[in-house]
Amino acid sequence: MPRPLQLNQTAPFAVRDGALRIGERLAVARKRRRLTLRELAAKAGVSYDTARAVEAGNLQTGLGAYLAMLWAMGLESEIQAFADPERDEEGKQLELTRLPQRVRHRKERLDDEF
Repeated sequence: MPRPLQLNQTAPFAVRDGALRIGERLAVARKRRRLTLRELAAKAGVSYDTARAVEAGNLQTGLGAYLAMLWAMGLESEIQAFADPERDEEGKQLELTRLPQRVRHRKERLDDEF
């Protein structure tokens, strides 16, 4: 039997902190909508325990549960901004450093078949 992941203990602080913040923000959004955790879980199609783990920022909870809860509260537009390549400043800078110094067009090969 495989060992369970210990991601909650081994993940970098920024990852653990990010998951906690997302969970807290989801809890605030749920409370603003006057939904109980059980109601939101049912609407999102996840179990109560999974919804509770999402709000607790448990890293072993699947991404699908987070996305389903966002969708259930009408926050699916927030999903679209997630990892948007246009917002990837580091990736853009790396791409610029890899651009060629010059661009050459290949000469057309003569076709000797008639």
